[in-house]
Amino acid sequence: MDTTLQFTGFDFERATKQDLGYNFNDKKPLPCETCPFAAQCEANFTECSAFRNWSHAGDYKDSDVGRFIRAAK
Repeated sequence: MDTTLQFTGFDFERATKQDLGYNFNDKKPLPCETCPFAAQCEANFTECSAFRNWSHAGDYKDSDVGRFIRAAK
């Protein structure tokens, strides 16, 4: 996932997980890297169950990739 457009403030520095307050121990890589719907989700600002679980806990079920796609919150 490209994070070059995420900024931490007025200095326009690249945001990190620590800047955003996340404390991940990513157990799996970003599910979007292998998902056939990644471009569609990026264009439509949607997310699947696997992405929601990964962004919350750093883990997801492989069967959840591309499942229950809905608008991102």
